[in-house]
Amino acid sequence: MTVPQKTNLRQGLILNMGQQVAHHLTYWSHRLLDQLLPPRCLSCGTGVQAGGQNKGRICADCWQKLDFLQGPACLCCGYPFDFQVAASLCGKCQVQSPPYDRARAALRYDDGSRRMIISFKHGDRTDYVDFFGQLLVQAAQSLSLEQVKSGVIVVPVPLHKKRLGKRRYNQAALLAQAFAAKKNYDYCPDLLARAKHTPPQNGNFGRRKRNVAGAFRLRAGYDQIIRDRTILLIDDVYTTGATVGGCAKILKRAGAGRVEVVTLARVC
Repeated sequence: MTVPQKTNLRQGLILNMGQQVAHHLTYWSHRLLDQLLPPRCLSCGTGVQAGGQNKGRICADCWQKLDFLQGPACLCCGYPFDFQVAASLCGKCQVQSPPYDRARAALRYDDGSRRMIISFKHGDRTDYVDFFGQLLVQAAQSLSLEQVKSGVIVVPVPLHKKRLGKRRYNQAALLAQAFAAKKNYDYCPDLLARAKHTPPQNGNFGRRKRNVAGAFRLRAGYDQIIRDRTILLIDDVYTTGATVGGCAKILKRAGAGRVEVVTLARVC
């Protein structure tokens, strides 16, 4: 009976040594890369030191320009309040509840964040995704998703194939993948499809809502997977809520238990 125990111990030691070697190789390869290609701020391009609060991805000046939405806000849509108010919902949510359950955003979409987000969305700056993924994790903390017993499925807002062909990637899918990996959640990039090619979203909520009417559909075979599950919908910018609302309607209609929304930024 002692031989299997010794074998298991030997295998455990070998596995532990392998993990330590891999860790050191990763560490020193990153150190070498920092020497060959010094890290630069993702926003302005100035040189930054690796490590620290933002792990060398953004300089102190640009970090201070970011307006993090962490203060008082509507419990439903996450619209930020200037100060704590007695009402827990904003005026819009009091009049009509949105199709989703709750929405949160990491940043205010303003001069401090706009440059990075546009570069990520239209300028092939996919190297932003790890930093943005961490911001999404912080924004989702108030949703207490860890308490969901049935598990969370992370789903991006889809792009139509014509726009995907032009852009070559779906920025929402990259964000959703990064978030799911950091939280160890199920990630389903093709659960939703964009059935209708719509023009770029412009105008007020009513106009945007009409624009996305009938634009989304659930792919065949996924209705049983999402039944009674919590879906976390990811997008880059929340403007009026029409796009994520259109997606949430499809998900709820198919039997999803809850639909939560997390976006990188919000127009407010």
